[in-house]
Amino acid sequence: MDNLNEPPVENPVENSLRSKSGNEKKMKKMYSIYALAITIFGVVVTLLQFLGSLFGKNVLHIDVSESSWFPFLNIIIPMYVICFPILFLVLRKQEVVKPERHKLSVGKYLLFIPLMAAMIGVGAVIGITLNLLITLPFGVNPMQSTEISSVMMNSNPFWRIITAGILAPIVEETIFRKFLIDRTYRYGEWVAILTSGIMFGLFHGNFAQCFFAALIGGLFAYIYIRTGQVWYTIGLHMILNLSTSVITMAVAKPYLSVGADKISEYSEVSQQYLLSGGNPELEERLMTLAAEIVPKMVPYFLWTSFMGTVMLAGIVLWIIFLVKKKAVIKTSPDQVNGGMKFAWGNIGMVLFLIYSVVSFVFGYISIIANYGGKFSLQ
Repeated sequence: MDNLNEPPVENPVENSLRSKSGNEKKMKKMYSIYALAITIFGVVVTLLQFLGSLFGKNVLHIDVSESSWFPFLNIIIPMYVICFPILFLVLRKQEVVKPERHKLSVGKYLLFIPLMAAMIGVGAVIGITLNLLITLPFGVNPMQSTEISSVMMNSNPFWRIITAGILAPIVEETIFRKFLIDRTYRYGEWVAILTSGIMFGLFHGNFAQCFFAALIGGLFAYIYIRTGQVWYTIGLHMILNLSTSVITMAVAKPYLSVGADKISEYSEVSQQYLLSGGNPELEERLMTLAAEIVPKMVPYFLWTSFMGTVMLAGIVLWIIFLVKKKAVIKTSPDQVNGGMKFAWGNIGMVLFLIYSVVSFVFGYISIIANYGGKFSLQ
């Protein structure tokens, strides 16, 4: 009878199983809520942008495809001004566990630039190849094979710097790194890194950006987990977007304006000049063509050569890091084994995947409808 007053003996095995089961449910619920919030965010942004386009065409009478400023406002207002604050208010109610804060030395931080560039190069080759296979048969100009590339080509540097160079890195890193990882990484770092990258890639809505965005998204997630400071990834994201959307566009537009006919003429005149033994008229024509072509082409080739060198350096660094196993993935007390099935096997993620597929399909339909039949390889 005395034993009735004694506290029950705890079974450590049962407690462990109960704890694991609880973490699995929490993990599944957290990822589901996050994915559902991102899905609703994407749908509402898309709807507002569609309504904005109708307003621009029918009320303001703007040719949206040719405007240098309206498409940017139609990104900034729906996504950054309206929907992002609402997303923040929705997700802030969820429990967060922030990564420990650590500082990176300037040298280590700069090493991430070529590592990022290598990922962009590899991902871009895969993505652009798939993108061209889809769009070229319909006569779409490669420079207009995504909505964003068409917008960038018709814009001025001011809007590119504000939107792509500043606002996009801040908002996207907050959403896909800080919001996601603060709520999920304690259940497994690898799962959080992979999910952050995959969702970031899919959210871009086209193959040209999807693969490299997924790769650098995973890299940025790793940096944030190890440092706990999202400003590191925002800075790298700004460097990327300013390099591609501002500098590359600035040197590419003059280069593209030269045209294949002018380059072909320069080649023909050069051959004729050599065969003529130095004809003065041909020499004068050759010098005129060179003065017109070279200043537009040299900056482009110098910049792309520099970018290619940085990418190659990044590939070498990746090989060294992988061989020496520099990346460190830690476990935590709340670690869930087989976490990917809990992170992705939920209603929120299913809806996000459906949203992504629909975005890809309608994105390419829009590109083909707007820009198809206007380009030829002949």
